[in-house]
Amino acid sequence: MAAVQLFAVLAPSSLVHGFYGAFAFIPLRLSFALAPERVLAALGALPLDQGAEEIAVQLSDGPLVFLTPLTYAFLHGGWTHLAINALTFAAFGAPVAHRLGVRRFLWFFGACAVAGALTHFALHPLDATPVVGASAAISGTMAAIVRFAFTPGARLGRGAMDGRGTRTASLSQLGENRQAMLFLIVWFGANLLFGVFPEAMGSTEPIAWEAHLGGFLFGLLTFGAFDHWGRRV
Repeated sequence: MAAVQLFAVLAPSSLVHGFYGAFAFIPLRLSFALAPERVLAALGALPLDQGAEEIAVQLSDGPLVFLTPLTYAFLHGGWTHLAINALTFAAFGAPVAHRLGVRRFLWFFGACAVAGALTHFALHPLDATPVVGASAAISGTMAAIVRFAFTPGARLGRGAMDGRGTRTASLSQLGENRQAMLFLIVWFGANLLFGVFPEAMGSTEPIAWEAHLGGFLFGLLTFGAFDHWGRRV
């Protein structure tokens, strides 16, 4: 991810624009690839001068359109965006990677990214704004933490056993765990505030908070299937 951001800084702007245009996730472009007639009919109701040039670019049939629900996670809007995600990934991704192992973790991380993109797509199918960043995938690792880190014997639960030695908590067990429920309440509340009031959180760009939500829910619900050492109860 850092290499991609370095490329974005050093490469000619025209090349960077084309690169991001090809690999960013754009809901409108995916909608057009899936159902071009419906998209054209919907856009036909728009005034001719309402972003006509931008819409034409977004509808261009890129060869990687069906891979962009994954590739967008490796792009970022700047060094600050990358740094925030890197720090969050180090805090939440590392314990999950330690528990799952590299191969299973990469599958899990990628699946959370795709789930986040598709959630955003389901709610904004005609949105022409590019979505970039690994926040949805990282949200999935945050949810994974909840499934094992608050159980007895885990690092955030009672005791200090290695995370590999603890069971994966079921969803019903999470409902009985005050620490886990507090974490979930705080996460959902913060994500909602961050999405509805991005300016109050110091962001000048729109936040794809629905993608964060999709990645988190996917991670919460499916972590047990990826967990190599944990065991669902």
